[in-house]
Amino acid sequence: MLVLQRLAFNPPRLTWVKPPITLALAVALVGGAGVVGAEALRGPHGFVTFVIGTPSGWVRGARVLAEALALLFSIFGLRHVAPATLIAASAVAFAGHASALRLMPGGIFTDALHVLSAGMWAGGILALTTLRPPGGWRGDAGRELVQRFGRVALLAFAVTAFTGVIGAAEQLKGVEDLWATSYGLVLSAKSAAVLAMVVLSALVWTRRLDFNRFEAALALVVIGASALMAAYPLPPAAT
Repeated sequence: MLVLQRLAFNPPRLTWVKPPITLALAVALVGGAGVVGAEALRGPHGFVTFVIGTPSGWVRGARVLAEALALLFSIFGLRHVAPATLIAASAVAFAGHASALRLMPGGIFTDALHVLSAGMWAGGILALTTLRPPGGWRGDAGRELVQRFGRVALLAFAVTAFTGVIGAAEQLKGVEDLWATSYGLVLSAKSAAVLAMVVLSALVWTRRLDFNRFEAALALVVIGASALMAAYPLPPAAT
């Protein structure tokens, strides 16, 4: 949503682009706090000890704090929404498999880049569904925004795909894990949905197809598969 809002400021300005950023940040805060609360209550240390006394708790607490600040900045119309949002999104990588298993700065950086680029690409597609351009997506206003976003989305997708391949190579023991393990099956389903999104995006950008919500539905499938993969205690390579 922040990317679309920034693109709309480029001349000629698209004043109708007003995505519900505050609502999205509120949902993110609820989700982040829910994850941290569930993990803390499930652990042996208790909530306060988990958040304050453990490194993983510090990272998760910092993420929720950044989400809360981003929401407050958005509510009061301050200009620091983007930095707080970037910190919150990047913190996800410091609490995932990269930090828990590999303990490698390169792996954490790759995961953070993957999350941020996917947010710009797949997240941008979801954000488009919240907008109502004058004249619809077939009109000049809708087409103008799609063209602007397409140039950003192309680069963001390339980064997402590249970092995703690197992450998959580290998490899987071999190609056969894609169909021989439950983790690999989820990854395969996610990859198939991503490929379908790419085809639809190409058709929309070349004006052979109008933007529609089916592409956003595929983005939800990708996000859901990513959540399942993140919830796995150990991917195949770690086991």
